[in-house]
Amino acid sequence: MTSRRRLGRLFLGVAGLATVIEVVFFHHLNHLLNSQQVATERAIQQLVRVRGTQILSNLKKQYQGVTQSPNGQYATYVETVSNGTDVVHVVSLETGKQISEATDLYPVQYVEWLGNAEVFVGEQRSPGNLELNTFYVSNGQQADITAASVPVFSGLSPDAQITKVTYSTQTNDIFVLITSNGSSQIYHVGTMEDVQAVPVPAGYVKNIAMTETGKILYVEMNQNGVWNVLKLSETSATSSYTPDFEMNAQLVKANAALISVVGDTLYYGAVNSNGLVTAVYRQSQGTSELVKQLTHPILASRISVTKTGELVLNPSAVTNASV
Repeated sequence: MTSRRRLGRLFLGVAGLATVIEVVFFHHLNHLLNSQQVATERAIQQLVRVRGTQILSNLKKQYQGVTQSPNGQYATYVETVSNGTDVVHVVSLETGKQISEATDLYPVQYVEWLGNAEVFVGEQRSPGNLELNTFYVSNGQQADITAASVPVFSGLSPDAQITKVTYSTQTNDIFVLITSNGSSQIYHVGTMEDVQAVPVPAGYVKNIAMTETGKILYVEMNQNGVWNVLKLSETSATSSYTPDFEMNAQLVKANAALISVVGDTLYYGAVNSNGLVTAVYRQSQGTSELVKQLTHPILASRISVTKTGELVLNPSAVTNASV
């Protein structure tokens, strides 16, 4: 009887050990399979990124107005067709195939992504007569057709060009920088497409960027030979019905370059005597802190900031481009 009990216990022990081994084995096997799946997915993502970089590189060799959507899925390029009009093409960076196109455009001066679903297009109707059009990525439909109205900038210098557009996703406010030989002007575009001039301190504005809340506009401008970053804030007198969009100006940093605004955080660079960025800072709620001291000075235009606040030097693509 005792031997049978011992034998039973031994059998149960062996069965239990076998179960434990089986559980451990399958857990290990499942871990290996999951690890392999993760590795495969990462390899696929890497191949997609490499292919996208190759597509962008090839487009840049052939066309102007090459930009990349914020999510990295699409790219634009501008082509002048046989009838003399311009076309903005949107292609997939995964496949290289066309997604849509905006056709019969005036000469395109500027391309900027509006999120991932729309694209701003700065066009020259005629010398000194510009418009800011938009179109949907999904089908290429243009605002001047679907909405029958787009912001128009008239009576400008014949060489005037839209060089930067910045906007707020929260308020739908748009600011447009238009430059010509030696001069610059900023315009505010309201929700009803009304256009207002924005008075700024004396100087030449090179770059603009707005906070997500739409309350602050940062500008980079040359004042008496010095490049400065200024902060423009709405005044109590600001109204969509006044000829000018009034804003108070405050110096943020002298000898500096505007790099980007992410959310409500400003990124700017300290520049040397050659105008190259030597260090990058960020400012939030009036407090500045060093982000990175650069080993080699670089142009501000060769620095970008991701949505998570990471610096990218010499990016392969940007979300906006002058043509």
